Amino acid sequence: MCDICQKFFPENYNIEKITENAHGYIFRLISTSQNGICPECKSESNRQHSIQERTARDLPILGKRVTLQIVQNKYFCDKEDCTTRIFTERSDFIKEGAQFTNRCKEYMLYVATQVSCEAAVKILAYQGIRVSGDTLLIMLKEAGAAYKSTVGTKIGVDDWAYRRGQTYGTIICDLETHDIVDILEGRDSETFEKWLRGHPDIEIVSRDRASAYASAVKNTLPNAIQIADRFHITQNLLDALNETMKSFLPEVIEVPNSEDITESKETEVNNKREVNLGVKKTLRRRNGEFRK
Repeated sequence: MCDICQKFFPENYNIEKITENAHGYIFRLISTSQNGICPECKSESNRQHSIQERTARDLPILGKRVTLQIVQNKYFCDKEDCTTRIFTERSDFIKEGAQFTNRCKEYMLYVATQVSCEAAVKILAYQGIRVSGDTLLIMLKEAGAAYKSTVGTKIGVDDWAYRRGQTYGTIICDLETHDIVDILEGRDSETFEKWLRGHPDIEIVSRDRASAYASAVKNTLPNAIQIADRFHITQNLLDALNETMKSFLPEVIEVPNSEDITESKETEVNNKREVNLGVKKTLRRRNGEFRK
């Protein structure tokens, strides 16, 4: 089993042993490197100082958790002008101080971007990865800060609520790729104007009917085409129809209940019977039936 599992780890790490318990699997990895690169001066050193043990979590196996016990080497930095005297070897497999391996973190970020963080917590827990929603949110923010998206010439802008009725922001999307380009703090014209100054190539802006975004585009990019999006056009049309119908319809429309309808029908039937009896009596009198 070790020979098969060895293929899933870097070549400079050997699997010393694999332990299985009620929670999952524990892999003990031993570094076989003979040198390290100083993270500050980038010089190579082969003079080993000691070892360091750390624990990290990896992708699960058949729904069971995978914990890594990693033994890494520490080296001396012999460069005189370097302030770092002792350092721990680095690896592309896992970042320094990280709780998860790089591949595990990438998978968690993928799930979190497809659903909400709270929903991702439940999905990942079912698969064997325990993580909190706050941790996922922090990871997403860190990944978003490092990611620089390209902005096209056509954007859509609208406000959204951090907390409904209290705190609002501005979300900007690319109309061609439908990707989120940026999220701004606040929904006022000054915030949007500041963002537009850094993107002078924008040609089309799809927005709501609010004056804040309209004035920001007009002041910053006067040649840009402003388009009212379909949602807000439909919403404004419905509002106009409601106001128009109010002038024709009464404020209160009485709808009779079933009992009133039943009583009115009975009254109507009784009235018809009385009319019919009166007609019959009249006919009989005319025929002389009531004469003595």
